[in-house]
Amino acid sequence: MTAQINDIVAYAGADWSLAGVNGGDLFDPASHGLRVRSASTACWRGFVCRYEIRDNALYLDGLNVALEGEAPPLLDKVSQKPKMPFGFTAAYVGVGLHVPFSGGLLLARDFLRELYVHMGFHPAWKYAHVLEVELEAGRISRVTDCSKPMADIRGRVAGTDRPGPGSSHEEIQAWVERAFSRKY
Repeated sequence: MTAQINDIVAYAGADWSLAGVNGGDLFDPASHGLRVRSASTACWRGFVCRYEIRDNALYLDGLNVALEGEAPPLLDKVSQKPKMPFGFTAAYVGVGLHVPFSGGLLLARDFLRELYVHMGFHPAWKYAHVLEVELEAGRISRVTDCSKPMADIRGRVAGTDRPGPGSSHEEIQAWVERAFSRKY
């Protein structure tokens, strides 16, 4: 297995990795007529989103996607050749689609390389800076700096967060499922 490519959220002048989602759905390519296939082992779900928070609202700004067949327009945007490697077949830039997400997003920066595991999405506690952005119908209702609580979690679980020798099949399967989930 391979570590997965994170969605990115542009917020407060910086790019943040989307390290956790608590709530409804974010952007779903299928709901816009895009037939997605796996891009590579680094992107099993077949797409990577670039979101932007501007004017206190969440928007889909860009999308790299591996499609089955031709790339149709997304809203009024014609696909471009992707600049991102990893098997993507189309890129959409400057989409500007408001995402009416309700729930929380964990935005993370400054990944701690010594905590890298070649599997799934890395959880928020593996980053030095973490914000929880709570949204209602795609509009910010609260932003909380969670960097200190994540550091506390990191201190408790670092090095014990994956199965070891002698782990049961069920323990390994549960770990893999957690690694590929961004729910918190």
